[in-house]
Amino acid sequence: MMNLGRIVGVILAVLLLVGAAVFFFFRYSFTAEGLYRVQTAVGIDAAHPERHIVPEGFRGWAILHYGIEGAAPLPVENETLIVEYPPSGLLETSTPGPDDAGFFHREHFKRTAGGLEPLTRTGDIWGEYNMVSTIDDEGKETGRSTGFFVGTLTEFQKTERPRAFPELPTLPPPPE
Repeated sequence: MMNLGRIVGVILAVLLLVGAAVFFFFRYSFTAEGLYRVQTAVGIDAAHPERHIVPEGFRGWAILHYGIEGAAPLPVENETLIVEYPPSGLLETSTPGPDDAGFFHREHFKRTAGGLEPLTRTGDIWGEYNMVSTIDDEGKETGRSTGFFVGTLTEFQKTERPRAFPELPTLPPPPE
């Protein structure tokens, strides 16, 4: 009987620790930052959370090109990359792109006079992508982009998807 009591005590202690961890990491809400904290706390190498912000009234494709030489790096607040798009929706940064898909680490907002308002993937955001865009002759990645469409589903369906990267490599002529 003594062993059963000890096993139950260990199980309860583990559940208490897990509950405390969940409370600590998600005390404000389930956010990209919370997910990042949990992943890094358990030793998973994860992309930094990203906060993508479009201007109020923005509709269309918001596109970010990573790793652009001479472009400004993305600012970081509380371990979160801040991606603030201009009215054109096109932003270039010298910050390298994430190694993973990164979608779980992204939050989308629009900037309004009253602050930031969240955009949702189930009504405001469509066609989100993250991709390696160009590869050099040695097989090395030379560019990465991410993008998403802001608007209605009907608007998204009527809009052509943009090219992923501004300078795609030219293909050699076919052999004769």
